[in-house]
Amino acid sequence: MSDFDIIIIGGGLAGSALAIGLAQAGRRIALVEAFQPRADSRPSFDDRTLVVNAASLNILGHLNVLDDALHTQPLRRIEISRAGAPGHLTLNAADFGHARFGAVIVARELGAALLRRLDASDQIETLCPERLKDIRQTPDHVEILLESGRRLTCKLLVGADGSGSLTRRLAGIASTTSSYNQSALVFNVHSPGRPGDTAFERFARGGPLAFLPQPDKRLGVVLVDLTEVIDGIKAVDDRALTALLARRSGWPAEKFSSPGKRVSYPLALTRTRRPLSTRTAIVGNAANTVNPVSAQGFNLALRDVAALIDHAAPAQDPGTPAVLEAWFADRHADQAATVRYTDTLARAFSNPSMLMRTGTSLGLMAHAAWPALQKRLVRAAMGFREPVSTLAREHRP
Repeated sequence: MSDFDIIIIGGGLAGSALAIGLAQAGRRIALVEAFQPRADSRPSFDDRTLVVNAASLNILGHLNVLDDALHTQPLRRIEISRAGAPGHLTLNAADFGHARFGAVIVARELGAALLRRLDASDQIETLCPERLKDIRQTPDHVEILLESGRRLTCKLLVGADGSGSLTRRLAGIASTTSSYNQSALVFNVHSPGRPGDTAFERFARGGPLAFLPQPDKRLGVVLVDLTEVIDGIKAVDDRALTALLARRSGWPAEKFSSPGKRVSYPLALTRTRRPLSTRTAIVGNAANTVNPVSAQGFNLALRDVAALIDHAAPAQDPGTPAVLEAWFADRHADQAATVRYTDTLARAFSNPSMLMRTGTSLGLMAHAAWPALQKRLVRAAMGFREPVSTLAREHRP
């Protein structure tokens, strides 16, 4: 008999959500996490502003994560523009029959909500701080060795341990990584007068600039550019930073003040075309780390998680090839399409050639002119690309 039904390596946002969902179905779960169990200590529980689309909100709702202590800022309007070139697209949720496209949530606050649910479950044993050292896969179970010397067995091992996933490497799952030679600078800024339900994304030559609504008249900022440019911007004083935001956004400088803590992240594309091996699956950034353009990374991770819960939770043996192949059959088209879409946008809009700038402007204008294109874009962006998992379907509190 195995020590656990399922062991999850990585207790970040995706790993924690997976543990909660599987535990709700009665599975015995071990969650292995390298960092202390506090929302202010885990790297993925940081100050990033997450755009959580409608399908992801449904998933979190079914997991009972959207409690009263978690602030969610409804997102009803999206404005997309192109700096230095024509093309502007405005999307309103009401025009597509939706109350909202999703919501904006600070990663640290979502992490705290997930920790509350983990602490409330008797089905989850959290091993923290603890790190994976080695794994041994057999046809009927997986044995893992932790750095503490402890050995555990399970029917299914899941890697949710980020882009540099040790689980992925030890399980022999092939992946490719390519750098964008860009970094994202993340911080927030005071900006009164901006609609509290609107996200703005402006594509410039160096990379996109996004403004996401937060409480207290603040905006979450995601600024992407060449890594050496971001390193320079990160070091300037607050006045120079707000002036730069004004130049890149086209908004008056006096609309920005009091920038918060700045954190930068290098951007790279990690692609795993087949995220499984013997009794092992990888999800989230461990499988596919995408460019932050269009804010699809966390939403893609949650769709991986929800589909795995659909297949593994009711199975007598959650690690059999039949279970994992069925999960992958549900996920591979969405994973491939999301990677392709975000990578194309990132490379096209940062390409300085006049031909590419003209093409991207025409693309924005085409979407602005044809409702059918908008409808297709909105459905995919809201996370409802078929097949839709059980947890991603409508949630009524």
